[in-house]
Amino acid sequence: MAGTPIDDQVRGTVRLRLLNTRRVLTALRKAGRPLRIAELAQMTALTRPTVAQIVTTLEGRDYLRRHEPTETAGRPAARYGLAHDRFVVFGADAGAHRAVVEIASLDGAVRARRERRDTPPLGDRMLQMLGEMVRECLDEVGLSSGALVAGTVASPGIVHEPTGRITLRPGLGDWNAAQVVAALGEDVGGAVTVENDANLAAQAMCTVPGMPQTFFGLQWGQRLGAGIVLDGRVYRGRFGAAGELGSILLTDPVTGHVRHLEEVVRADRLPRLGGDPRVSTEELVAAADAGDRRSAHVLQQGVDPLASAVAAICVVLDLHTVTISGAIARSGPALVAAFQKRLEAHGAIDVECRLSPFHEDTVLRGAVGNAVDAGWEWLLETCGPLASTPGTAARTGDL
Repeated sequence: MAGTPIDDQVRGTVRLRLLNTRRVLTALRKAGRPLRIAELAQMTALTRPTVAQIVTTLEGRDYLRRHEPTETAGRPAARYGLAHDRFVVFGADAGAHRAVVEIASLDGAVRARRERRDTPPLGDRMLQMLGEMVRECLDEVGLSSGALVAGTVASPGIVHEPTGRITLRPGLGDWNAAQVVAALGEDVGGAVTVENDANLAAQAMCTVPGMPQTFFGLQWGQRLGAGIVLDGRVYRGRFGAAGELGSILLTDPVTGHVRHLEEVVRADRLPRLGGDPRVSTEELVAAADAGDRRSAHVLQQGVDPLASAVAAICVVLDLHTVTISGAIARSGPALVAAFQKRLEAHGAIDVECRLSPFHEDTVLRGAVGNAVDAGWEWLLETCGPLASTPGTAARTGDL
């Protein structure tokens, strides 16, 4: 049955209020600080009475906090900012031997962190462990699970979006994206998603000041992955497998056997690849950083198999920046110099290599950032007059 003109008018009014409310919240996020009503009106091109009404409604629902004026002269006005202590998200990095979880506010500020390492692969224990760590973080900041509005779990391997299967990740158990959502998303208001770790690392590198819009991001430790960023967006490929260069087959220079590139160039094998197995990777890089020419040569030989594969990608896609994250990003400038020289030797000229400032937390920074964005999406969807409150919105997952 068609609605009456009055019904259509009411629906139109509700939609307009929702759009205006989203504009106010978006302005507050962009500003990154509490704003006066006059400032919000200027930023949103809305009238001051409209903004004042929206602010009053959001404050009444405990979405906004009132900040008393600090000025003493004239007629100081109150400022309003998001109630960051009410909404939180979680980011998690689920590796074979390391699990780390952070709880963050919607401004990205980290409020609690838990990290666990284990020599045997964590495997199917991972989901239970992540759930425990999330609850411990919430307890630390005095929040219930109902305060969670989004979460992102990073996993090595290919996350196949249509089915939620995760492949190419030995030692990490058989859980899939749907099981992650079921285990961690029960009380989360918005989306709980599973993302490839290297893609999240690339997203984190996009936030580094001065980073170009197009680059190749290596996630390099005991495992190997990569994210391809084109014009500011992570390129995932048809089934999410873009960047999985660790699955390339080649002859291992040490054993002569055909193995995956990931197995050949894992961080602790660099001295063996370079011909000096007597030292650790840390000792080799430290000696090269100190100016030892032989160590610098050994390091170049150690990174050569990976440089050969990356050089081909850089040449084909005309990429001129390579970022290096993961455990090996703790290395010094000698690693960057060695990798750049081997890239040039394989035909990739004028390629700049950069170590991640986040080191082995680069994936986690991407996971938290992704969850913050999802949290804001939840907030914009639920800010209307008939919207639900935290813990009651529909839960979704990237399946």
